[in-house]
Amino acid sequence: MEENRNIWLVTLVKCAVIVIVGLFLYLGIEYYAESQLDAAAKRATTTQKRLIALELETFKTTSDTIADLIFDEKTSKLMYLMEKGEMSPEAVRAALLKRYLPIYEKLHRHDLRHLQFHLPDGTSFLRVHEPRKFGDSLLEIRHSVAKIVEKHKPLYGFEIGRYLGAYRGVYPLFYKKRYVGSVELSFTFSVMKRVLEEVGGGRVHYYLALNLDRIKESADWNLLHIYRRCYVDPKFVINEALVDSCKVLRKTGYKTDLLPYREFSVVLKPEANDFNIVSFIPLKMIDGSYGGYYIVIQKDNGSIASLVSMVSVLKIALAVAVAVALVLVLMLHFYRMRAYTADIDPLTGVYNRRGCMRALGEGKKRYALIFIDIDRFKEINDTYGHEKGDGVIRTITRIIVTHIRKEDIFCRYGGDEFLLFVANANSEQAHVIAEKLRKHIHIHRFDGVENVTVSIGIAIRERNESIGSLIARADKSLYEAKEKGRNRVIVEDGKEQES
Repeated sequence: MEENRNIWLVTLVKCAVIVIVGLFLYLGIEYYAESQLDAAAKRATTTQKRLIALELETFKTTSDTIADLIFDEKTSKLMYLMEKGEMSPEAVRAALLKRYLPIYEKLHRHDLRHLQFHLPDGTSFLRVHEPRKFGDSLLEIRHSVAKIVEKHKPLYGFEIGRYLGAYRGVYPLFYKKRYVGSVELSFTFSVMKRVLEEVGGGRVHYYLALNLDRIKESADWNLLHIYRRCYVDPKFVINEALVDSCKVLRKTGYKTDLLPYREFSVVLKPEANDFNIVSFIPLKMIDGSYGGYYIVIQKDNGSIASLVSMVSVLKIALAVAVAVALVLVLMLHFYRMRAYTADIDPLTGVYNRRGCMRALGEGKKRYALIFIDIDRFKEINDTYGHEKGDGVIRTITRIIVTHIRKEDIFCRYGGDEFLLFVANANSEQAHVIAEKLRKHIHIHRFDGVENVTVSIGIAIRERNESIGSLIARADKSLYEAKEKGRNRVIVEDGKEQES
């Protein structure tokens, strides 16, 4: 009666394991779905990042082309003559405005925002777009101006200035190899937005979220009214003309801390079966720091919805599989439990000592016996606990089983000792097998346990020798491996292989 109760207890435990495994598989499906969604989001983000980089390169090329066409030696000479005192600032300003205002007006219709000249000391000399405002120093609020004054080399990138942010190309002006000032061209984000959204075919929308503190450092406060707090993080703002179209962010209520800056993406579902990939790509400023984000909202093309449907099917299939598995375990349990109890080691699932002897039988085969012992196993149990120790035993068992033949006989001899009987193998062949197992165990990364190694002793069965005698001789070789420092293979004839 007691034995029957134990059998039922084991059966119930196995059923519980099946349920737990089913739960873990369910969680695995959830994890798979999340990882696939994450992968899809990352792919979309990578694509958008490349498109933005391509558009920035296009901006640079466009800016360079315009600069090459409209800025020449005549422009530099005017700045030079003013610096030498041969022309008054007013006269130079008037000459530059007369020449460049018509050009600016034409380019402005093609998305050029600003055209501005600076003196060699970083003072604004002429804003062609707003000629009445000049004479203010830009060194403290414009890294690009300060940098070009120092290095006299062109600069490109996004920068927040007194009149808010823009993509700028800043160029030094030289006359007779003398630095006489600089000039800049700038474009608004709306230009990039329009081009990229045309490429996206209306399924992708782009927004620029700027760090409010960065804006307050440089911009005219009277212009801050054109921005509204970003739904995701109020420390960032979006142009008011665009913010209402970010309905995906508003409807889902998605919020996160956008600082520190990092590239990431999320999948949001504002409505039933309406999935959107939202990418947050840090905005690199002209000085190399970050001052905001490109927020890209990409409507699902159907792939995410299909993935969600497939995951639902997998969950149903899992429920059916768990039910079938429970039935099979109950059936197999009654037929095999007694054999397992008698001959199988419950921790590892391989033969125990009794099962090993039964498998060997009375055969007269020439066996090579590989005697394996885990080094300092007591220390592993004392340091990491018996559960981790059991995990080490199971892992080592799995490694060995993976690398032996079906006809080899392998068992857990007891505790942390294992026997591997290799039929018809000589000492050299056994040595190769043992060394292979030792190396695989040595390089394996065990869960939560470090530096797990084994020592191995080898003996070759002599004619008509008993198994007990063979084990004793292999044990002697194993003892020698331990004595010589562990983590090595010793063959009875004296061969060894160190780690």
